[in-house]
Amino acid sequence: MDYSDPDAFTLPYQLTKQVRRDVYPLLEPTQPELSAKGKTVLITGVSGGIGKVIAESWAIAGASGIVITGRKVDVLESIAAHIQTLAPPGSGTKILAHAADITDATSVAALFAAAASSVGKLDVLINSAGSLALGPVGAADPAKFFADFQVNVLGTYLVTHHFLAQADGTGTVISLNTMAIAHVFPGMAGYTASKLALTRVMDNLHAEQASVRVFMLVPGIVRTEMTVEALEPYAKDSAWLSGGWTLFLATPRAEWMRGGIVSVNCEYRPPSLPSAPKPRGVLFLTWERRRTGDIEEMEAHKDQIVRDNLLGRAFLNAKLGKDGHPWT
Repeated sequence: MDYSDPDAFTLPYQLTKQVRRDVYPLLEPTQPELSAKGKTVLITGVSGGIGKVIAESWAIAGASGIVITGRKVDVLESIAAHIQTLAPPGSGTKILAHAADITDATSVAALFAAAASSVGKLDVLINSAGSLALGPVGAADPAKFFADFQVNVLGTYLVTHHFLAQADGTGTVISLNTMAIAHVFPGMAGYTASKLALTRVMDNLHAEQASVRVFMLVPGIVRTEMTVEALEPYAKDSAWLSGGWTLFLATPRAEWMRGGIVSVNCEYRPPSLPSAPKPRGVLFLTWERRRTGDIEEMEAHKDQIVRDNLLGRAFLNAKLGKDGHPWT
């Protein structure tokens, strides 16, 4: 791998023909197709960069109710005041900022009670909260090592559990994941192992509750407080793409992607809002401005993608079965 290439962590996972790190109008929150009118959403981890932009995207798209949560009360209140100004005039968007510790069952229960009182039934859950604690296996303090599991697995499960309890068997669950599940990164075992565990939890949810729409979204490499120093040269991805993708996944057009892992990859260039994405991860899509995008390329081959489970986390590439692998 040529680590001097800013796409070094993108190219190995390219699914579509074009490799683009730019935005595409399809996923701009202002697009009528992405309107969130009539939808209510709960977004975790809004104190951080990606969660904040996702909340902004849903406000711009005119969601009827937005519940944001994180641990920092003052930060949440400031974000709530800001995203309220982004809602379209006359949309009547209700915004609730409620601090919570998603690893604490009592705290999560209180969050959902407040959400029910403020915006009613929630239609969409976006699990954006995450933890990344560095340290090699054996040398890392066990409490610190398993902090990633507490947030990424237990916390996500608790929030999802309460969301499903109020969803009456329907709804959309979008959990942020990472392309790191496809790699071994020394010093990141707690993070990658917890994200792999989360992947399997979401796989099971998809298999067990047919009426619940489940997606895993890889935000690419976004420059946030969690960005590992070694990956900063490759942090070219815009959090706005994650915002646009969550809106897209909540629409019927993404129905065939249910249960899959999709990711975004582009560079946000102010002052215009982002446009559209390109996924990647275990499945990386790409996008190009001013032309038919790669989302159409994927849709043209969606039967094969679904048949061969190309959006899934396939880690056993051997053809196991009677007579063993067909060696060449």
